[in-house]
Amino acid sequence: MSETSYRWRVSVSCPESLMTAANHLAVAVGEMAGDFYTFTNAGYQDADGNKYAVMSTVVTELFFVYSGSMLTKRDFAPDDWSFELATQAQMAVNLWTGPTEQQPDPPLANPEQIVGVVGDDAQAAISAMGLTMMAEEEVA
Repeated sequence: MSETSYRWRVSVSCPESLMTAANHLAVAVGEMAGDFYTFTNAGYQDADGNKYAVMSTVVTELFFVYSGSMLTKRDFAPDDWSFELATQAQMAVNLWTGPTEQQPDPPLANPEQIVGVVGDDAQAAISAMGLTMMAEEEVA
């Protein structure tokens, strides 16, 4: 990566029901085989008690290019990588890149979408999505 590449922090909430599909998408838009294990622990919940896996990472412009493009199997993808699962997750993504007239605030996490919020403060993004960390004994 060149020294002039821009970087953004993206915080993502993934509903428990989409974690497997989201891991397939993470490989397609990520940079390494380990991205297949991005969403492993649904340790956050919304006000209705729905469970979510949450992650926050720094990305380059390639993340946005891959996220909105036709998905392909990356060289480092595991043998059981699934185009269908990755596409299912891609169709569920709601990526908020900043305030607009139509959507001044980040979307709330919901069980039907993988919500991503671009912003420097991961804790603020998670809070804006309406999520709270669950007690360790509540996490399955």
